[in-house]
Amino acid sequence: MIEQQNYHVRMITGDISTDDIIPARYKHMYTDPARLAPHLFENRFPDFFSTLQPRDIIVCKGIFGIGSSREQAVSTLLAAGISMVVAPAFGRIFFRNAWNLGLFAIEADIEGFREGLSVECLINEGHFVSETPLAHFSPPSEQMLAFVRAGGCLNYILNPLSEQKEQRIL
Repeated sequence: MIEQQNYHVRMITGDISTDDIIPARYKHMYTDPARLAPHLFENRFPDFFSTLQPRDIIVCKGIFGIGSSREQAVSTLLAAGISMVVAPAFGRIFFRNAWNLGLFAIEADIEGFREGLSVECLINEGHFVSETPLAHFSPPSEQMLAFVRAGGCLNYILNPLSEQKEQRIL
């Protein structure tokens, strides 16, 4: 169930480019996102990947995902176990890639978030809470939530098609 989840905050400062997320030299070296994941933030935050824990989310104090349209930035985050990024703003192409691949990209005021904070995300209601209410955001559309539930836009499209194909074969 994605409608209500508890997460642990990992704070990142500054504007973050897709090259910060996954350095360009690895982009064509590996096609498997699991092989890219150990290089997450390698140049910017060298030990970040080794410190990740289940249910960690990234909260960025700057603009997240600026730069190239590198889809590998999103697939690397997902492969590293990150299911949500919260920032005041996103690079537009990164934002679209995030939702298309099934990564929550939430634009919100991040005041009150801090490293290690346990937060609850009420995605359908559009807010985060911890000991107190933290941030409000525009809840994603049902279509965007369906993409995340399916593991991305492509899976969302292909799964109903494969079910229809199976029904025709039977």
